[in-house]
Amino acid sequence: MKKGTILAAICCTMLAVLACDKGNSPAQDSIQVNTAALYEELGIKSEMTQALASGDYVLTDTLLVYDAAGSLVKKLGAESNSLEPLTFSAEGLSNGTYTLVLWQTARSKDGERVWELAGEEQLSTAMLHQKKAPIGFAYSAGYATSDVATKRVSLEPVLTPMAIGTVIDLRVDNLEAMPEAKALSLWGTDIYYLTGIYLAPALDEDRRWYSDPEGKLSSRVGQLPVGQTEGKFFTLYHGSSSNFEIWADTETEEGEEYITSLQYQPIPNGRQSVCYINIERRKWETAFLGSPEAFKTWKADRDALIPVTDPCLQWGCDMGDIYDHLWNKMWYASGNEGLDYWEEFDSWHRWFWVGGYELTEQYLFETEDGQNLRYVLCYCWDADAPAELRNNLLAHQGFKATGKEVILGEYTYEQFLSTDGQTEALAQSEGGYWEILYRPVVK
Repeated sequence: MKKGTILAAICCTMLAVLACDKGNSPAQDSIQVNTAALYEELGIKSEMTQALASGDYVLTDTLLVYDAAGSLVKKLGAESNSLEPLTFSAEGLSNGTYTLVLWQTARSKDGERVWELAGEEQLSTAMLHQKKAPIGFAYSAGYATSDVATKRVSLEPVLTPMAIGTVIDLRVDNLEAMPEAKALSLWGTDIYYLTGIYLAPALDEDRRWYSDPEGKLSSRVGQLPVGQTEGKFFTLYHGSSSNFEIWADTETEEGEEYITSLQYQPIPNGRQSVCYINIERRKWETAFLGSPEAFKTWKADRDALIPVTDPCLQWGCDMGDIYDHLWNKMWYASGNEGLDYWEEFDSWHRWFWVGGYELTEQYLFETEDGQNLRYVLCYCWDADAPAELRNNLLAHQGFKATGKEVILGEYTYEQFLSTDGQTEALAQSEGGYWEILYRPVVK
């Protein structure tokens, strides 16, 4: 079962090893480590197995043993080239109560290390922090703790490291659509982004995490050079909402170009998320950030040329309902700051970009304070967008063509009706642009 927070994960993996009488059995003083669990949790076990088998990386596990006063009494390390279980020997411990802390990651075959342990002499100050960014998936890190007691018997706990962060599967299509681009970068933009974690198990979630107040460490989460369409990266970003931006690293004088943002995205700890963007479609298709399962469904709709817009058609609702609808979107941006009056519809108008800066949703209300939704419009302003988008959206919403035309002002619209016959959609295209006007059926 996946855990919502690192604290919950630690609590669920702690083993209280109590003293018991085993007669004359010889003391083993062994501590077992389930090395594969970290990568199973993050969904990268096969990739990590291949990385170790290639010889490019070496698995490293470090065991810290603290006495009842929280002082370090033993530090053990092990390196391996597989995900087979490890055994540490803890011989020589006197009778008493101890706290075991195990943290796991990997180093490169040349000795490069991404993580550093600081303040390890005392459990209260022991902290694991990253030294560089971005972090390739092979350097993913996790840890486990256990309280144990010794009394003339052996120690036999099993430690199962759990992830302290997440894996972002960064993907891009058609980066070559930006000739000046040499790479694509995903940046975290939280002001106090996380760079480390304190290892004391007694700390609650609010006190567990470390953020460098000077922000010296790069907040780049991942980077894909031209020619590479996918890469997996480990990051400490997680939580109910995080903020990210996608930039192109360019050969221009500025050195980079902003593409889009991904605001307030939930990033579950200890899981894998997919971040995807199609550069060729960036004017009318948002980037995606979410679970692999959700991405599969989302990508199938995009491949079928169903646009990301899905306007709220709840007639009679108010502006608050529209905001609730927008907050569930992957991305949106305000077009106007408040409601303005549209004489053509005798209505008050509020609009938003919802798929890059060429696809919009526009809402018209009866009153100046945004009461009683009366009309909804969708516009696509990108003349290079596929013409099928318009009718594919209507079909996806359950609208069917009536074969009739409706004239409004100087434009002739094709008429579509919803499945329940309660909503009329009027669609027209001109010069590669298209619009859809939704309104209740008047009976």
